[in-house]
Amino acid sequence: MNNRQITTLWSSILVEELIRQGADFFCISPGSRSTPLTIAVARNPKARWKMFADERSAGFFALGYGRATARPAVLICTSGTAVANYFPAVIEASMDFQPMIVLSADRPFELLECGANQTIRQENIFSSYTRWNMQLPAPSKDTPLKALLSTVSWAVAKTLGASGGPVHLNQPFREPFEPETPDLNDPWLTPLQHWLEDDKPFSSSIVPEKVPDSTTIAMLRQLLAAAERPIIIAGSMTSRADALAVSELSSDLNIPLYADFSSGLRMVASVHPWQLLLQTPEFRKSLQCDLVLHFGGNFIAKHPSTALKEWQPEHHIVIKPQPSRFSPDHNVTCRLEASIALTAEMLKGCRATLPQLGINAVDNFIRKASEEIQTELLPDKPVTDISAARLVSELITGQQVLFVSNSMPVRDMDNYANSSHAGGIPTAINRGVSGIDGIISTAAGFANGHQKPGTLMIGDIAFLHDLNALSLLGSLPVPMQIIVLNNNGGAIFSFLPISEYNDVFETHFATPQNYSVRSATETFALDYACPQTNREFSEVYRAACSSNRSIVIEVKGNRQENLLQHRALRERISAIAISL
Repeated sequence: MNNRQITTLWSSILVEELIRQGADFFCISPGSRSTPLTIAVARNPKARWKMFADERSAGFFALGYGRATARPAVLICTSGTAVANYFPAVIEASMDFQPMIVLSADRPFELLECGANQTIRQENIFSSYTRWNMQLPAPSKDTPLKALLSTVSWAVAKTLGASGGPVHLNQPFREPFEPETPDLNDPWLTPLQHWLEDDKPFSSSIVPEKVPDSTTIAMLRQLLAAAERPIIIAGSMTSRADALAVSELSSDLNIPLYADFSSGLRMVASVHPWQLLLQTPEFRKSLQCDLVLHFGGNFIAKHPSTALKEWQPEHHIVIKPQPSRFSPDHNVTCRLEASIALTAEMLKGCRATLPQLGINAVDNFIRKASEEIQTELLPDKPVTDISAARLVSELITGQQVLFVSNSMPVRDMDNYANSSHAGGIPTAINRGVSGIDGIISTAAGFANGHQKPGTLMIGDIAFLHDLNALSLLGSLPVPMQIIVLNNNGGAIFSFLPISEYNDVFETHFATPQNYSVRSATETFALDYACPQTNREFSEVYRAACSSNRSIVIEVKGNRQENLLQHRALRERISAIAISL
């Protein structure tokens, strides 16, 4: 076979094994060096794919897809800075244990560091942020094809599982790139005859859940049984089964559950919004927990960390399946690396069913706090960041998914969402490193992966940051409702001490951007609305949820007014807690 035939066959085998391994969705950015890979995907009838003009957007779309499906999307790009544009999404996927495969085309050895165009050192470009990376050889009959299949199989195995994350395969190609029909009778293919004759993967990897040992479980059961004032914290989790298992454990042991938005439990009807309670110093002091059982990772608000510092519980136990260190405040007393769902199941029944601490007072507080939040929703009042979050949590349906941007949108949803959905709503956020980059792209990938319409709540700076991703929405199989909370700048900085420094605050932190959300929306042929009141917002959002067209809903606000509204509501809620 000639070089073109070898390259064609090599690429088709590589793509076919990815598909057989379950990595059958490809996010492709056009380029010359990646021609063999792109053609292999385009000509494989089992492959699903989406084209992206921007590799950065493609990376975040793949991240969202992985969050939704727990399967990796495969990113394909040409050589040079194209692959570097994946880096922010790779970091987020790494820090939050999300599956992703980067398959980058590269120049061959003889073109490295000699002045050849569009050539950089791509091998291990993502450094420690990948679970595994491999420099593949340029296609050649000198390499056994079984080695290629084995490598692809291992790449998929490494991206999945409790400690999963991004994997990078760097594939050099020599010219020419155009396809040519290979000779399937060539002896090079003989060892692959069995693989060619069926549709099974070359090999499979079985990764069982990490089962905690009986001695550890016995110790935890004893501690829970003896604790006088225990609490369960549900931090960020990647599995809905894990989240539900934690919720069931809380009910079984009758222990209070603090469910962070990133846990996936915040909008479940049976879960109390303890966020509002822990904001109040008086309540934190009265609670004074002596044992904290923390499932998963980080949480959004600072209040749980503040409470832990104040309580200094004798036992602060963290349970998560990943081996990564987790003790941001260096106060964890016991860390268990094990399956969350299995551990929660094994801890059931270890505690006599005692009434939760002050449960009547807690129920009374939550009812009154909810009534106070509802005053922000009066139909003729202007729609605000707070009321928009609350209304979306009430109006979104079980046929939709919800993605929330970092900074203020997720804080408002975490604090003020109405837990009114019996089965919960699929929710997500890029909280691995809490960036505001690639949010629209990630939300689009999340909706695409779920095959459900998606609602995104996002600030104006984050919206601008990923503006080109609006081009994706016209070709999505499901519509999206993008709610832009436009305070003309970074609203979260108004809540920080730097806001008191008037000489630098507006120009160097708030950084207002006077662009037109409406014009941007119309550029990409999307629907647009700008409701003024809560009634209008509810009507627009309800209509959007039943439409098959994507829409951008702009909520215009004022940063100073937004700050005062948040402070006033927080003070009213704190007053309720103090009165109890």
